[in-house]
Formats: sequence, structure tokens, C-alpha cells
Amino acid sequence: MKVISLLLSSLISISPLSVCEDKQTGFLVDSDRPSIVCVHGNGDNYKENISIDIDTFGNKINIIPQNDSGYQPKVFIGNFLDNGLEEMLYSVESGGSGGYSFYEMYSLKNGESNLIFNSNDFSPIISAQYIGKDIIEIDYQSKKLYMSYSNEGCIDNNCDINISPVNAILPFYNISLNRYYLQVLQKVYGGYSANNFGYVVSMLQINEDGYDVINIGVLSNFEYINA
Repeated sequence: MKVISLLLSSLISISPLSVCEDKQTGFLVDSDRPSIVCVHGNGDNYKENISIDIDTFGNKINIIPQNDSGYQPKVFIGNFLDNGLEEMLYSVESGGSGGYSFYEMYSLKNGESNLIFNSNDFSPIISAQYIGKDIIEIDYQSKKLYMSYSNEGCIDNNCDINISPVNAILPFYNISLNRYYLQVLQKVYGGYSANNFGYVVSMLQINEDGYDVINIGVLSNFEYINA
């Protein structure tokens, strides 16, 4: 009996249980069958070997996200494609002072998963410069945006302006259209990432074969709290 107990203890120690970190129920990936999704990950705080299991009560889908490690892996279910079904937005946090997260969206219809958006691939050409004492001019692929800023975190106005990769994505619901969009935030900062002036905001409409940028803007003196 002692030998069996020791063997079981050994198996438990080398094969940690993958806990369901986030669970969503009742969303549609077929016209009349609600589904259940469960996000699994190993580790106490920092999760590794993250996987996503979807049970459509007819088919089971397993997804290994491209970004399969990080903090607080979660999924959000919503009508992004406006096709009568619902899609899944996966997010996982990098940790650290930058507070960056990674996002992937999947279509799950007909018992198959299809990656239709990855935040790693979103990289519009953006540059910025100071004009005057408290204005930043942003060139977003030849379109001009302007935002106010405070220079308290820099020694002088020669503090370089940087535009980050995707910092955060917020699902945006249009109640009149009954459809979700993606609001993408990229940090505008001077010198170092903690000296945050605001964000460049891109509104994306997700399609089966990609996305369209339908609006752009800026948020000044705005602090996004990655809770």
C-alpha cells in the first residue's frame, strides 16, 4: 500500500492538474446549439501551456493559442461578425510594468476554429512629434491627430515620443447595431513607458477574412487600469 501511495504522490507531483481558469456558457457557434468554453492553464499566477476547450454538445474543439503563457487568461464571447453566431476573444496578460496584453479572436462555426484576428499582427504606421508646449501631433498612416500632454516625466521637450504596440483591447458594443467592435489602445509615451501621455485608439470591425479600421482617435490624460 505504501508503494502505491508513493507512486500516486509521484504522479501528482510531475503531472500538475490543469485548472479551469475561465468558463463561459450558453453562446452560439451553431444556429441552435449553445456551447461551453473552458480555459485551462498550469501554474499558480503565471500560467503555462494554456489551452481552450469548447464543447458544442456535438463537437469538441481544442485550441492552443499562439500566446499560450501569461497572467489571467480569459475569454470574451460576443457577436463580432454579425452572422447570427458568436465569436470568442481570448486575452492573456504579459505582466510587468508595461501592462501589455495579447489578444486572439476565433470563429467557431461548424465545429471548427478559425483564427480571424491576432493583436500581434496589428501594426499601423504611426509617428509623433511635439508641436508647441503642450500639443503632440500624431501621423496615423498620413492622417493627422492631435493630443495635449503634460511633460512632468521628462527633463525637457527633447524627450523622445514613442508609440507602443497594442497595449490593450476593449470590446465595444454598438447597441443600435447589436454588434461588437474592437477598440485597440496603443500607448503614447515620452522617454519611458511609465511616462504615459495618452493613447492612440483604433476602432476595428472584424470580418471573416480580416478587419477594417473604421475610426481613429486619441485619448489624452487617460490612464488604462489593467485590472
